[in-house]
Amino acid sequence: MKFIDYGFVFTREESEALGKVLLDVESHPYTDYDKFMHELSQLRDDRKVPTRFVDFCETSMLRDFAKEPFVVIGNAPIDPELPRFGTENPVHDKYQLKKTWVAEGFLGMYALLTGTEMIGHLSVNDGDFFHDIYPKESMFDTQSQKTLKTLKFHRDFTNHFVCPDFVNTLTLRDTPENEVYSTFTVTRHAVEELSDRDVEVLSQERFYTPFDDVSTTSMELGRAKDHPVLIEGQGAKVFEGRTEGLDEEAQGALDRFLAALHKRKQVRISRPGDSVTFSNHHVIHGREVHEIRDIESLKQRWLLKTHNVYSLQAFEGFFLPERFGVVNG
Repeated sequence: MKFIDYGFVFTREESEALGKVLLDVESHPYTDYDKFMHELSQLRDDRKVPTRFVDFCETSMLRDFAKEPFVVIGNAPIDPELPRFGTENPVHDKYQLKKTWVAEGFLGMYALLTGTEMIGHLSVNDGDFFHDIYPKESMFDTQSQKTLKTLKFHRDFTNHFVCPDFVNTLTLRDTPENEVYSTFTVTRHAVEELSDRDVEVLSQERFYTPFDDVSTTSMELGRAKDHPVLIEGQGAKVFEGRTEGLDEEAQGALDRFLAALHKRKQVRISRPGDSVTFSNHHVIHGREVHEIRDIESLKQRWLLKTHNVYSLQAFEGFFLPERFGVVNG
């Protein structure tokens, strides 16, 4: 297995300086998101962000994400105090217990510096722009970011009508007592393992993926549309164990594609302050839980997450009338 390395690492001085600036942000990212982002933009305009990081973010967006889909940052600032939540309703606990916004500020600033925009889905934390990879008791056994178990290879919002361009995560609390890996495969690497006929079949609308567990738990979305697995310019649409071929030949091609994803996978063990961004169209990702030595530690593993797009205007027909940027679904 290949390990994904850092593209940028904050020095201790840079991280402390940016963390101090973000600790002073007063606006609330969950109750007044627009004001929060405006305050961050003022910090950017006032040159309160380390110049080296500003330059890195600008340069990183010039790459071909089909070939270089990962942006991995180390030693990013996170909140100095991280409350512990219960597993019955950790989102509610976060609203009550988290009082500083350093992590949210970092992810928001990253969006501003890369020229991307965060997008929310009503089916995820009622449309919060910042949401958590944090175990929830009612979803321990599901295929969602709230599970305690292995989360199989997938693309976020695999067959949803609004699919984000980028997935961004920032590790706040890891679980070193347990053997947990984040897994990634670049789509084009897996395709290299396939025959021309498999690629042809996977490019046809001969597959079905139900909506994800988080979305269907939150609201009734009906039946998702049949779809191709491979889409030119958009990578792959697949969720291992959920996507199915609608005929024998299609299922065979899908099985070989899934095998190729595992053959070419890369892994990371993220530590607090690790920020991982990847193109949601060009990377299939998951999480493997190999050995649990301390279940209580695993229940406290916490990553903050955003979904970003190149432009919100491309999706405005799907937004709630009163909440621009939040998809009604």
